[in-house]
Amino acid sequence: MMDYANPYTKFAAAYDRMMENVDYVRWTNYMVDLFTYYKRHPRKVLDLACGTGSVTIPLAQRGYEMWGLDRAEEMLEGARQKAEKHNLKVNLVQGDMRNFTLPEQVDAVICLYDSINYALSEEELIQVFNCVHNVLVPDGLFIFDVTTERNIVKHFHLQTFAGNEEKFSYIWKNIYSHRDKICRTTLTFFLRDNDHYRRYIELHLQKIFEVDEIKKALEQTGYKLLSAYDTFTFNRWHRNSDRINFTACKSKDD
Repeated sequence: MMDYANPYTKFAAAYDRMMENVDYVRWTNYMVDLFTYYKRHPRKVLDLACGTGSVTIPLAQRGYEMWGLDRAEEMLEGARQKAEKHNLKVNLVQGDMRNFTLPEQVDAVICLYDSINYALSEEELIQVFNCVHNVLVPDGLFIFDVTTERNIVKHFHLQTFAGNEEKFSYIWKNIYSHRDKICRTTLTFFLRDNDHYRRYIELHLQKIFEVDEIKKALEQTGYKLLSAYDTFTFNRWHRNSDRINFTACKSKDD
C-alpha cells in the first residue's frame, strides 16, 4: 500500500539516522562564533525550521533560552524527546515559517541547513523575512543559509540515493529545473509496520535564490545585511560556494 505524505511527516521517523553525517556540532559552534563576532549576547534564540532539534538542543545546553518552530509536528516530537532526555526546557511550536508569530520577542533567529530554500518565490521569501522581523528585538540578529545552484547541480541533479536500515528503507531522487530554479526531490520511504512495510512518498521542493534577490528581500523587510559568507567561514561567498550564510540585523529603530 502506498500513501502520499506532507514533507517531513514520514521523513521524521528516519531523519536523524539519515542525517548522521551532518556535523551539527560545527553548525552550533558557527552560530556561537557569529554571535561573538558581531558582539551580540543573545539570551533568547529562535531556531526556525528546527526539525528534530539537532542545533536547538545543543544551544539550549549552552545556556540559551531556545524556541524551536517547525511545520511538521512529527519532527518536533523528535526535538521534544531530545529535550526530555537532556532535562532541558525548550519552547517548541508547530508553525509555518511563512506565517508565524511568538508570544514574545527574541534576540536572535537562526534558520539552518537550507531551510530558507523551502520558500518557493520572492513573495514567500519576503513573508518569511517579515515574520522573523516581527519576532526580533531591534538590532537583533537573523542568521540563515541557502544552498546554491552549483551545489544542487553538482551533487543532486539527476542523482538517486538509496539506503536500507533495520526499521526503514528509502529512495531519494532529485531533479533540478534551470528554468524555474526549483529542485524537486522525491523521497520514497518503506517504513516497518509490524511484520510489513508500508510505502510513503514525500515531494520536497526547494527554490534557488540569487544573492541579489536575497539582498533585495532583506532591504525591503527592514534589515541591514552584515555579511554573506561561504558557510562555516568568515570569508566572502564566491562562485564555488555550495552554501552561503547570511547574517543580517533588524533596524534599531523598528
